[in-house]
Amino acid sequence: MDKRVTVLLPNGRRQNVNVRPDMTLLEVLETASAKHGYDSEEHCLKFHNKDVSLAQQFRFSGLPNNCVLEMEPTEKRRPLSNVVVCIQLIDGSREQGEFPPSSTVWQIVQELFSIQVEAYESPVIIYMRSEVIGEEQMRQTTLKSLGILEGRAMMRLIDKKPEELKRQANVYKPAETKAKLADEYDEQPSTSRSAMGGSGSGGGGFALTNDMLKSLKRSASDENSPTAAAAGVPSGTNVQKSEPEQAKYDWGSGSGYLLHHRNDEEQYDEDADENTGKAPPVVNVIGPRNAVLFSLDAANRHNDDLPDSFFDLTVNDLKMVLRDLKRTAAGNEDAPLLTSNLRELERQKAMLAKLNQYKDCVLRIQFPDRHVLQGIFKPHEPLGRVEEFVRGFLANPSEKFHLFTIPPKKILPADETLLELNCVPNAVLHFTFVQDNLNAVTNSFLQEKFIAQLTSEEGALYAVQKYRLTRATVSSS
Repeated sequence: MDKRVTVLLPNGRRQNVNVRPDMTLLEVLETASAKHGYDSEEHCLKFHNKDVSLAQQFRFSGLPNNCVLEMEPTEKRRPLSNVVVCIQLIDGSREQGEFPPSSTVWQIVQELFSIQVEAYESPVIIYMRSEVIGEEQMRQTTLKSLGILEGRAMMRLIDKKPEELKRQANVYKPAETKAKLADEYDEQPSTSRSAMGGSGSGGGGFALTNDMLKSLKRSASDENSPTAAAAGVPSGTNVQKSEPEQAKYDWGSGSGYLLHHRNDEEQYDEDADENTGKAPPVVNVIGPRNAVLFSLDAANRHNDDLPDSFFDLTVNDLKMVLRDLKRTAAGNEDAPLLTSNLRELERQKAMLAKLNQYKDCVLRIQFPDRHVLQGIFKPHEPLGRVEEFVRGFLANPSEKFHLFTIPPKKILPADETLLELNCVPNAVLHFTFVQDNLNAVTNSFLQEKFIAQLTSEEGALYAVQKYRLTRATVSSS
């Protein structure tokens, strides 16, 4: 499709100029100036009263088709300075030199690579997305016609066979993926697929590729299709759930959020089924609010004994990641623009929803010596109640301290409620003394009688589950 622009001349007349995608705006200016006897060096082009760069090609200028450009005189002539041109061969070698904008491409090639270009059957110079093919075209093309007026420019010199001249040399085409690979991926067992996903990123993460997402979508559609249900799965066969059980809480470094929204009774029933025949962990309650104390160092030593297969990713893990990505993308795209009053109203609605859903919240206070104190509070209680709770376990209860969240470090005010501080349904708070010299790891933060009654991290989680199960049973009865 032919494109053109209209140049509004200083005398009020209009000149239509047909443009190509690789045509520079300087050529547009020179074409319009030559037809009406103007000096292009003393004029510039403007679009909506803004100067446009004459060195840009039309495809990269952002100008629409059939746009109107104003040609206006400049205060002084455009200065001409030498341009540093660097040419790179296909083997990676480079040569550079200074040339005036009036120099032809052939002169530059002869000066920098005169010996190499003699062996080329059809030399081609590539600059951005413009190709100058053959000696004849190089002799007619100058740096100025390419839009190179000042500064530096990088070009590539390659040799193309005559039958390949119709193909664009500077466009990368990715290798075609075979459809058979996706089918083989589906036929592999979950263990081998998890190993493939786990080793893709090298280290502690993984990368989601298009093939993975396509196979996940295809497998999800196959599971939900009626033909799969009619294929004859026996009624007594245990079918694997597409949504595996997740961790109940995200005990991150900042405020925690509930990851899985399900009925509490159903959740505890599944936990009881999984733990059938297994003795419950020992829980040492050391104070009010079902307080328990455990050490992160002991938990890390326990995690070191996990086998490598524990960290392998399964297809269900990738499905959950895909689901979360879809929810995040949908929330960002569909989110309306809100005023400050509407945002405050939405925040209050979210707080009321949390208050209606969660009757208590679990707080973990982490000390610099990696001991963690856990307690259960009500969402409407202020942070001052938490500070009083912590003070009862300190070795130096008279010292002033702060509770904060990370990242970033934010010291929490004592007069705000746990609901306002976004600590519902659970959160991890960090402890620090106001006096810095008391925060050394070698110092004792908690009383020795409590440290002697440590509970494992599994026992701390079990204490929360048991408390919630008891509360759910009482409320239902």
